[in-house]
Amino acid sequence: MFNFSPVTKKRLRAFRRNKRAWWSFLIFIGVFIFAMCADFVCPLSPVEVIDAKTLEKYREKQIEEEHDVRTSRGILLDNGKLVRWEGPEDVRESFLESLKKNGGDVQKVKLDEFDIRIKKSKSLLGTRVFLKELSPPKVKSRHETLSPVTWPFRPVPGHPFGIDSAGRDVYSRVVHGLRIALLFGLALAFSGLLAGIVIGAIEGYFGGWTDILGQRFTEIWSAMPFLYVMIFVGATFDRGFGILLICYALFNWIGVSYYVRAEFLRLRVRTFVEAAKCQGLSAVRIIFKHILPNAITPLVTLFPFLLMGAIGSLAALDFLGFGLPPMTPSLGEILSQAQQFRFAWWLVFFPGLALFVVMLLVVLIGEGLRDAFDPRQRSVLE
Repeated sequence: MFNFSPVTKKRLRAFRRNKRAWWSFLIFIGVFIFAMCADFVCPLSPVEVIDAKTLEKYREKQIEEEHDVRTSRGILLDNGKLVRWEGPEDVRESFLESLKKNGGDVQKVKLDEFDIRIKKSKSLLGTRVFLKELSPPKVKSRHETLSPVTWPFRPVPGHPFGIDSAGRDVYSRVVHGLRIALLFGLALAFSGLLAGIVIGAIEGYFGGWTDILGQRFTEIWSAMPFLYVMIFVGATFDRGFGILLICYALFNWIGVSYYVRAEFLRLRVRTFVEAAKCQGLSAVRIIFKHILPNAITPLVTLFPFLLMGAIGSLAALDFLGFGLPPMTPSLGEILSQAQQFRFAWWLVFFPGLALFVVMLLVVLIGEGLRDAFDPRQRSVLE
């Protein structure tokens, strides 16, 4: 089906011998297929709000206690009369008896069971007295109640990843969000790679004023604030998958163009290029048939890292609120909910685990490709 050169076949065999990279590639393919089948592996829709009645049997029990705490307060006038008393009568009688024993001096009143605070009040021509029981509160009654069903809700059977703050199944949103992230990352990596190849090839092959003008344009374009552009475009055209992909693709080609330009500047003076020019071949054919196959090595090793950066950038924008629309399932949007609900560990663990696994697999694949396509011979110091 594909007619690979002997050198390419040798590199692919070297990649397959790297067990870590090869198994990471197979696992990534499995994760990708699983995410593409999100509509079949998820029993619920990612935007469906779960009925709280279905979670009644999973409510946690709460113990409610009623405590009998005795407090009293009143005003003692200068003539020793206690007025405006609030509290149990037995406490009032004990207070008056203690006051009588101490000759009417409220400062010397002491009751073993109560904490007494005294505050002079000039406006009332008297002294305000506050009494509170010293001993620990006694339990008057104890009964159990069920806590209400609130969002977010912990993982339970039927919802293994829990429920988010809007009452939606986190498992469905993680799988669908992973599918969107992978599709977005692949589309962005391919579009950035294609645009970078075209622009870098033109600059590197023709050189001269074409290269100078192209480099100045690239430098000016790379200096534009990407986040401000995203905010402006999102506010003008509304947020969506296509708009977000176009905005990202406008900036994602810059790094690739540098690699391609450097390779074309190095290869355009080679003998096989001069021979192709002598044969009268067109510039397009020389670029894509003769130079590009020899400059493909850094692009192959760069692609997995472009994919990883695209997935991470989408999650970061969704976390900040400048990514996909609110109802769209997204890993970054679930992580942003966890910032508000700190107790909901499942809102951090499961989407974070999905991002970690995918990015780890992509990094291991990229390292394997870099080692397999590295033209330098390995040496060992003895």
